[in-house]
Amino acid sequence: MRILVLNGSPKGENSTTVQTAFYLQALHPEHTFVFLPVGQRIKGYEKDFSPVRAALQEADLILFCYPVYTFIAPYQIHRLIELIKEDGVDLSGKFASQITTSKHFFDVTAHRYVEENCFDLGLKVVRGLSADMEDLLTPRDRRRPGCFLTRCFSPAARGFS
Repeated sequence: MRILVLNGSPKGENSTTVQTAFYLQALHPEHTFVFLPVGQRIKGYEKDFSPVRAALQEADLILFCYPVYTFIAPYQIHRLIELIKEDGVDLSGKFASQITTSKHFFDVTAHRYVEENCFDLGLKVVRGLSADMEDLLTPRDRRRPGCFLTRCFSPAARGFS
């Protein structure tokens, strides 16, 4: 499976959120992970959307990965969704999910925002992972990301019987 990670954090690879995606990549070497640093390069993607379009078209699973600030996703994720809609790239039938990190202060609002926009784009949504900022630090909490990705790959979550 080809997984496109749309890293919406302005911190890039130093983001706690994207570290969870890197952890999933290490757990599942059988899948191909492609990372786009939209949080750091959104202005460039406004000028040339073709790298994003190509990555979206090749992906089987689109994984929005971002920190939740007060109530909502960062601007870069909002703008990326606008650019996807403006471009008109056909994503119907593809799968989408999300990984967020926060202190769980209304992170459900951010998740709903991304989910509703995914539905608008014709994507099939698998419930995302809302992680704590420190989840990767303890063995008990490191199980959550692994369970999340297993859910993304399960036939039931993907609409197969």
